[in-house]
Amino acid sequence: MNKRSAFLRRLPAVALTISLLTGCAGPRASGGQDPGGGVPEEQFSGQELDGRGQTLSAPPAADSVFTLNYDPEGSMNPIRVSSATNYQFFSLIYDCVFTVDEDFTFSSDVITEYHTDDFSWWVFTVDTSICFSDGTPLTAKDVAYSIRMCQQSSYYASRLRSIYGCSAVDESTFAISASRPNSQLPATLNVPIIKYGELNEEFPAGTGPYRLNEDHTALERVPNGRHAAELPLDTIYLHDYMDPTERITAFEEGRLDLVTNDPAGMYNLGYGGAKETRYYDTTNLHYIGFNTRSNYFQTYLTRCAVSYLLDRDYLVKNLMHGSADIAVLPCHPRSSLYDAGYAESVRYDPEMAARLFQEGGVEDLDDDGALEVLVTGIVVELRVKFVVNTDSAVKVLAARRLTEELNSLGITTSLYELGWEEYIYALASGDFDLYYGEMRLGPDWNLRPLFEVPNAASQREGLWGLNYARTTDLRYGELYNDYLAADETERYDRFQEAARYVVDSGLILPLCFERREILTHRDAVSGIHPTQYDLFNRFTEWNISFQP
Repeated sequence: MNKRSAFLRRLPAVALTISLLTGCAGPRASGGQDPGGGVPEEQFSGQELDGRGQTLSAPPAADSVFTLNYDPEGSMNPIRVSSATNYQFFSLIYDCVFTVDEDFTFSSDVITEYHTDDFSWWVFTVDTSICFSDGTPLTAKDVAYSIRMCQQSSYYASRLRSIYGCSAVDESTFAISASRPNSQLPATLNVPIIKYGELNEEFPAGTGPYRLNEDHTALERVPNGRHAAELPLDTIYLHDYMDPTERITAFEEGRLDLVTNDPAGMYNLGYGGAKETRYYDTTNLHYIGFNTRSNYFQTYLTRCAVSYLLDRDYLVKNLMHGSADIAVLPCHPRSSLYDAGYAESVRYDPEMAARLFQEGGVEDLDDDGALEVLVTGIVVELRVKFVVNTDSAVKVLAARRLTEELNSLGITTSLYELGWEEYIYALASGDFDLYYGEMRLGPDWNLRPLFEVPNAASQREGLWGLNYARTTDLRYGELYNDYLAADETERYDRFQEAARYVVDSGLILPLCFERREILTHRDAVSGIHPTQYDLFNRFTEWNISFQP
């Protein structure tokens, strides 16, 4: 067993957490490590997906039914999530305790009221007039059970980390105790509700507007459901189009009526035909991270200097072609917490970058035309190792661009375009100076996992978890806790202190938040308001027509 494999075997929990929080796809075939290798430019050309650049008329419908893709191998239990395909339509079968809308604010169709005096002890009242699809009424016991089961789910656990205990008080009331004051706790409760005791059922009952039919080939409207009269469809059909080629063909021929696409990801597919493309925002943050133990990025000045070499406009417009929102702060620009004025003050400015590098002690100390730093009085040549995972062409091209900017200033930088295992090893072992990262945040914008300081024994073993920066700075966690504990009058200001600390100290440098595509046939669907948590958000407002 080689050294790398032995090290990775010690990190099973870390590797799992990385795959959940970074939005990466998981283990992949390894890529080349040579700087300049990896994904060729032409794989992300930026052309329209239909490739023809002409106005297309809507094709005749292949059928008169509405059909979604379905993964027969994936679980249909919304807590035991194993298929992203099936997860997309779970909201039609299962209500969530709270929902998060397009502006990242939360509300609930299930909770009638809630209150807290200290943000640590919360009491929630459940609308017990709601019934499951089998006719039994919803109770607080069902909701509390669902939350506890989600705490044990690899998909939901990270957003529920602040919950210490959750239990029903009576038929209509349940209580949650938090491990620390958390004013944003309801936003983290965007988790599905199932019937008490049905975690191990493959098809648990839900309280949503639809239910699976007996042979599991369609979603059928729940008779006498609370939204039954407002639904745009009585039946939504399910079909296995998991093979990408079959899925593209089915959509283009009108047999599949709605698909999603990640234009910045490794599974970006080119759907053709007469289609309408809409975007929905996500909390998937792209960022640049640092190894603070590196000889080159130990000071905040050298880390912040890199921020002025980040051409976020070029990344979003030229590489991502509008499928992202520029972000300087670690929260989405559509959030009410985002300070657009502050964000405008941090722009692409190579001259400012050069000044900050100089102030940080990066200079041509031996008159050889390249830059060096002094480390314990010794001149050290800059040899920056920048790592990026080759899971998407966008990340590789953006990293190449930053590498060029650094080299143009005399910061000798080599880019290593790595496959999944090599990338994980580099981060976990600290074998890097810079890295291109991605993290799926919750609606409470919590970066704490990136900066949690492990105990001394773990540090000695080189086990830093997601704290790739290897920072022992506790200040961000303190500021973030102040934000969570703040009331409405102070919450915005406390968040700015935490967010600006991240940027001003250069712990990470946010780049953008991804947007995803939802594609339908031209003139077939209108009135949609998708979110990353619920593609069928406000489904009663959808208008669906079938072309003759």
